[in-house]
Amino acid sequence: MEIKGTHHIALKTANYAVMQQFYTQVLGLPYVGGFPGRNIIFLSLGDTTIELIEAENEWSAPLQGWHHLALEVEDTDAAYAELHAQQVAFHITPKSFPEDKPLVRLAFFKDPDGNELELFQPIGNRYPQQ
Repeated sequence: MEIKGTHHIALKTANYAVMQQFYTQVLGLPYVGGFPGRNIIFLSLGDTTIELIEAENEWSAPLQGWHHLALEVEDTDAAYAELHAQQVAFHITPKSFPEDKPLVRLAFFKDPDGNELELFQPIGNRYPQQ
């Protein structure tokens, strides 16, 4: 498995509108993508990207704070198979998101300390467009 690099660091919030305004207007981070019909956006922070996620979605814990580190891979299914063969347990196996019009292929697992990691494969653009 080859990890291409960090795709994003996810920040989850119960105060989505306030946080979006803070990161885009106060800090001036530019919008680079998102998911249509969902309060999930990507903001550029130089060589890093912040994914701002509204707390009311299928990834329920924690309600706010740093949520996960996403590792960009060429093929989520192949990376999953390689890690699974090494006894890495996944709590979200590979799936396309959103299900109705997939923009990414992803899977989630935890490191030995319990930190959440995501395998992230963009479908098309590196950042989904709203």
